[in-house]
Amino acid sequence: MGLPGKTAYADASGANGGIKQLITQWLPLVSRVVNSMTVNLDPSVSREDMIGAGTLGLVQAAHRFDESRGTKFSTYAYWRIRGAVVDFLRKSDALSRGALAGVHRLRDAAREFRAQTGRTATVEELAESTGMTDQDVLKFLSYESWQGPMSSLSAHGGNPTEPGLLAALVPDDGPSPVQQLERKEQVERLAEAIESLPEREKQIVVMYYYEDLYMSEIAQVLGISEPRVSQLHTRALYNLTRKLEEL
Repeated sequence: MGLPGKTAYADASGANGGIKQLITQWLPLVSRVVNSMTVNLDPSVSREDMIGAGTLGLVQAAHRFDESRGTKFSTYAYWRIRGAVVDFLRKSDALSRGALAGVHRLRDAAREFRAQTGRTATVEELAESTGMTDQDVLKFLSYESWQGPMSSLSAHGGNPTEPGLLAALVPDDGPSPVQQLERKEQVERLAEAIESLPEREKQIVVMYYYEDLYMSEIAQVLGISEPRVSQLHTRALYNLTRKLEEL
């Protein structure tokens, strides 16, 4: 399978110097995103194809980015890249039948729990209702997160062009008074939600989104394995979504 990002990159490079510069500057972000996703994937999945899909997401982000919205490009591009890779995995059937079955089972359980209780289930409650282990729930959530309950972190109201709540972790320059007020409210909500996380989950959110550390670097800092960092990262984002719903 070819790399979908190559043609798009070539088309963008000659049309607009600013777009080309953004793509060139942030190409390493594609590898960072792909590296964070391969932890829970079958080894047979082509990393080269994932890089290609992520590069296409980066190109799309460079074309669509609007700095007046008060979001840093790196934050906006992160979600575009990751979404493009997830779309590629789904469309190419890169996930095994077992993984797809687990995703659907978890999705049904989450939907039923919300219908019965009016709230989002915890990881432990999902594990109990499906008979899975916590580790399996987190694995399947990592496949489902960008179209499921964690989507509220990447955009307001499901609109991917709006700044995400996690963007509030990254300071921006020169917002309008209205943007400053909206940002202040976002920061307050997000800070409260992050503060309520368990300490290790809180550390991972801050190190990954604010300090721009790689998963491997976080693993070294915390003295745990990279797969464990990936697990805790998924759990932290899922818990953040739940807590933000309550605020």
